[in-house]
Amino acid sequence: MRRFYTAALLLLFGKTVLYAQYAADFRVFKPEAKGERSIEKLLQSMIGDGVILKSYSVTKTSSDEAFGFFEDKKARLGMKKGLVMTTGGIAGLSSKNLQANMSNNTHANAEGRGNVTSIDNGYADLEKLLSAQNERPGTIKKTYDACVIELDLVPTADTLSFNYVFGSEEYDEYVGSEFNDVFAFLISGKGIEKEKNLAVIPGTEIPVSVNSINNGSRTYRKPANNPTFYISNLDGNVGIEYDGLTKLMQIRQVVVPYETYHIKLAIADVTDNSYDSGVMLEGHSIVSYEKRYNVLFDKSSKEIDNSYKNLLNTLAAQYKNYNGKISVTGYTDNEGDENYNQELSCNRANEISLYLQNKGVRAENIILDCKGESMPLYDNTNDKGKQLNRRVELKILGNDQAYNEKKAAGNIIKEEKSQLIKNYPNPFIGSTTIDAYILDNVKDAYILIGDMTGKTMKTIYLLERGKTDAIFNSGNLIEGMYTATLFTDGVACGGIKLVVGK
Repeated sequence: MRRFYTAALLLLFGKTVLYAQYAADFRVFKPEAKGERSIEKLLQSMIGDGVILKSYSVTKTSSDEAFGFFEDKKARLGMKKGLVMTTGGIAGLSSKNLQANMSNNTHANAEGRGNVTSIDNGYADLEKLLSAQNERPGTIKKTYDACVIELDLVPTADTLSFNYVFGSEEYDEYVGSEFNDVFAFLISGKGIEKEKNLAVIPGTEIPVSVNSINNGSRTYRKPANNPTFYISNLDGNVGIEYDGLTKLMQIRQVVVPYETYHIKLAIADVTDNSYDSGVMLEGHSIVSYEKRYNVLFDKSSKEIDNSYKNLLNTLAAQYKNYNGKISVTGYTDNEGDENYNQELSCNRANEISLYLQNKGVRAENIILDCKGESMPLYDNTNDKGKQLNRRVELKILGNDQAYNEKKAAGNIIKEEKSQLIKNYPNPFIGSTTIDAYILDNVKDAYILIGDMTGKTMKTIYLLERGKTDAIFNSGNLIEGMYTATLFTDGVACGGIKLVVGK
């Protein structure tokens, strides 16, 4: 272990965290068994326009507080609410950063993990990612305290997008070291040759991590790396425990509309289980869109340049009768006061929204947002990058109604009961698709995956009714026979056998 703490320090910090949990504007909470704060409802709250959430699975956690949901009244990271996943626990995140070398091992203590390094709670897919990035071929880095949530999504337009922030206690001391906690958003589906990590630095294939986004390290004599995307929190100004965080990042992935995509949201400690890290996903930010446009602005200006008015006129004429939504989001560069920039980004977005409305676009079809300087896409250390960051981004979001109509058209024949139909391929290596039919009046439906001894390997919760499907990723399961059993409202409705091959 890299740190030793006395019992007195742990007790004192535990009291401080407890106070901060209730006093801070940034607060976290664990999902409840039922109601509006159930896992199902809260995961659905992550979904915006143009995306259908079909199923989910909480695949791996080191404790019952490894993940949860956050709310931030001040939106200091550009997000008001969303999902948070950690390599420790969420309870201490609401505290102001108390000291530069503070570790969230208090979470480990609360969870009963103590200082014992487990060999069973890592995640092989993240270890494969580390191996591919390793500068020394053949060197295997072990992961610990993994937290993994899997989603099956259907985009209704050709680009999938969502926003996130990564934070860590590894900053700044361990920049450039082997103690570099790993996270990834792994996607698979039609048009993607092999599983792909979406959490990369804009315009590159470099995974986002402590080593790839930072202000450098004196300890390891490393210069700053992509500092435009970094927020130092050593003084605790953000009001979150992590020593450092990325700015709000956005992923974009080309997809095929109406196809199902499997996403694994995963994070883990690397080399040892000290110094927690976490990733926060913005609520309602998982969207799909068919077109995206940027309108650029002069410094400190909200005036729309005449050169963009033809574009806006054309968009308004084309989409004023559109049944879907148009997202209009304002941004700035990092010059000037942060509060001023936030207001300026809102004014820019509002100017674009009013212009479109004056040209016939209905106000209820516009989703207005503003991020200030919290979400740069380009390098703010040079004039060109700053110019590109002074923007309003317009997205023509996918239309969920079209998906529902398409699904209904293929669902003319009604089944008499909820059931699993088949899985394909079978036998399979890696993943298989399980077809099912769920009656409309069913409240809760899930598929329980088990081995031949009856041990539960995974539970996949189905959110869609009628004809549906779920992707089962076999992960580290050994070759052999497994069972998939459908449960609806607590009652078993039959099952099928799955064969995992080599």
